[in-house]
Amino acid sequence: MAYCFHCVAPAEVAALLDTPLRALTGEQLRRFAGKAVSTWGDVTDLRHFLPRVLEVLAVGGIDDPVVPTKLLGIVGAHWRTWPRDEQQAIETYLDAWWRHILAGFPAPVEVGEVLAAIGATGVDVGPFLAAWVADGGTSAARHLANHLATAPPEPGPAWAATVRAWRTGPEPARVLEAALLVTDDPTAAEEISAGYEIVAPLR
Repeated sequence: MAYCFHCVAPAEVAALLDTPLRALTGEQLRRFAGKAVSTWGDVTDLRHFLPRVLEVLAVGGIDDPVVPTKLLGIVGAHWRTWPRDEQQAIETYLDAWWRHILAGFPAPVEVGEVLAAIGATGVDVGPFLAAWVADGGTSAARHLANHLATAPPEPGPAWAATVRAWRTGPEPARVLEAALLVTDDPTAAEEISAGYEIVAPLR
């Protein structure tokens, strides 16, 4: 396995190669995921470790907010040339990861980080935003309220433009308004109400 001797220690490489794939920890994978293809391994190595990296990432096992977008940006540069079953596996993963994040609050990975990582693969984030609207649950609404309280993604990538436009459209307010009518959790209601005050004037 090729690697940069200035960036990666031989012991790190040995640990990665000597540990069974399914037993690799988030800490072992964090360093590789942040340096994959650039200074540690090639695309073949990335494809080998990717299923385990994504599995650990989905449950918050990689404690680095930069890694999801960086890793999936690297994946985005290559995966459309991979066999169709591997492409479908990634598509299925992204959909399942997004729905898993929306279904629980708080989530193991912040919703904005997940959205950025999905966008970094090059897929259209529009259907993911539509799934957010269609979810209708209190957890999804709380994620939305928290997301609206943060700065929108920096302009540049196509996915960021889609998210920025969606945030200023009518759908976020509708989601939050509907959630306020059904939630009986006072903490959730307070968070959702705060989010609604941000977007209600935009309706």
